Amino acid sequence: MTPMPAELRRINFRFFATGEYAACLAAHGRARLMPELWDLTGPAPRPRLLPTRDGEDSWTFPLPAGDVGVLLCRHGKQSARLLLAVPGTDGAPAEEHELFASRGPGLGLVGGIAPGTAALLFENGEGRRTKVWRVSGHAEPPEPVAELTGPAGGGVWLDADGRRLALARPEPGAGGTFVLDLVTGLPAPLEGVADGEHLLMAAPRTGVLLTAARRDGAFRLGVRHRDDPAPTVFPERLNTIEGSVTPLALDPGGRCLALSVARRSRSHLLLHDLVADATVEAELPAGTLQPTARWTTGGLHLLHTTPDRPLGVVTLPDPFRSRVRATAEEQPGRWIAARTVDCPGPVEAIVYGDPVASERVVLALHGGPEAAWHFGFEPLFQRMAAAGMAVVAPNQRGSTGYGAAHRDAIRGAWGGPDLADILHLGRTLADARGPGRQPPMLYGISYGAYLALLAVAAEPDLWARAAVIAPFLSGGELYRDGPPSVRALLDRLGGRVELDDELGPRDLARLADRMRLPIMIVHGEQDPVIPVAHSRRLHSRLLAAAHPVAPVYLEIPGAGHDPLVSSEGHLVADRLIDFLSERATRILREGTSVPA
Repeated sequence: MTPMPAELRRINFRFFATGEYAACLAAHGRARLMPELWDLTGPAPRPRLLPTRDGEDSWTFPLPAGDVGVLLCRHGKQSARLLLAVPGTDGAPAEEHELFASRGPGLGLVGGIAPGTAALLFENGEGRRTKVWRVSGHAEPPEPVAELTGPAGGGVWLDADGRRLALARPEPGAGGTFVLDLVTGLPAPLEGVADGEHLLMAAPRTGVLLTAARRDGAFRLGVRHRDDPAPTVFPERLNTIEGSVTPLALDPGGRCLALSVARRSRSHLLLHDLVADATVEAELPAGTLQPTARWTTGGLHLLHTTPDRPLGVVTLPDPFRSRVRATAEEQPGRWIAARTVDCPGPVEAIVYGDPVASERVVLALHGGPEAAWHFGFEPLFQRMAAAGMAVVAPNQRGSTGYGAAHRDAIRGAWGGPDLADILHLGRTLADARGPGRQPPMLYGISYGAYLALLAVAAEPDLWARAAVIAPFLSGGELYRDGPPSVRALLDRLGGRVELDDELGPRDLARLADRMRLPIMIVHGEQDPVIPVAHSRRLHSRLLAAAHPVAPVYLEIPGAGHDPLVSSEGHLVADRLIDFLSERATRILREGTSVPA
């Protein structure tokens, strides 16, 4: 068994508007999530933890306040607070200064670009009005700037002196993009941008704007100038790049655009000259880019991760010539490496260890379904691999990154072609391992949890056990109980269509009698995506089926859709690893579970 380095996970990254700093929430070892401030002004990124008194949860959103500290938006059920965390001395916890409190549904922050403004605070209050406040970044109350009719979001600075900020109306028919003048407090339309055209980013010093608009049935990227009435130009080569394209950042002069392009399970960094309409690929280790970046005179700052390097800021001082600079702690070698393998189907999978010779192998299924496993750092997979398990994480049909036919294969057929891929892969693994080794185990989250339990019901003798997080019972039941965003997804992807084959309706409650192997179900009590009632009902149904091994059910108080990123995430991971390692045999026999 490989010794496991101290756990490290990072979420909720935000850059300072001018790019010299970044902030995130980080959990080092078994500590709770804490703010982490990144200094990007030196030769390599330098992170520094700012431990807060009670730690943070995943609902806290940080924003760097320059070199002073980190602004924290802490969101509760019916309230939100803005605090400034200032680094303590000699390892002491950060000093916490409460700056603002709201009883409304939430607060939003946009980083400031001009001296004297660390951020703008947006309070979406009752009466469908948005109040805007200026936050200095020091321990003092914010200053009121404007009051807008209706909700407002986004935030793109149009000039380097911090006077004009482009905002968006999130509701259809509400007027689209507009400009807030922070001196007068008055809003005005963004001139020259056509109806249906969305502002994505700007180069404030030169006035170059990047927009997106639907043309010929697809979104295309456009280029214009803030002060030029000429129509937007949609560069041909920019809009024919193969793969899933995400704009990251404009260079300070506005001539070059950095793009993340997802192809299969990894990201590519492309640099596009907007004047010449020409693209080159920058050198970057095989991994995954997050959709947030800053391009300053000091270089291009990216959020990058590989299977053996946690998410962090990396810098390309000259993106066209230099290699990535990362912090010393981010260098590969401390964690277990992975590789990609083409499995039967063909289906690409990310693989840790030896799936044939290892004592145990886990087939891990991603959520979505319109999602994929990416070639990046997965703390749970690292835990599994360190515990001696091989991990096979496939991107079966329905996954993104492999073309429209692969992605759309399960439209109107949830639990159809994707289930067939998983069963075929499970049989292939079992055959390769032979009768002397344990059959494959299953792990899944969200849609992957649903798919994993369908696989258990379809061929219970193929698997050793299954651990799932946040399963739903069926597309129809989720449509009845889920939030509007989930119902819209089900409508768009045909998630309520009933399949007519030997397995029958894809309803886990109806199929519970077939699930005869050890099962662990984990669900966050505050899951806003899949109601926790689905797991409660499934657990009751499995208990009523009186299988030889009673299911383990863990409901995590206060946790959201993914309990692994909650404040108790390391304890949830412990229980999952214990279950998959069969260190929970006594608990299973008793039919009880110990709260995480």
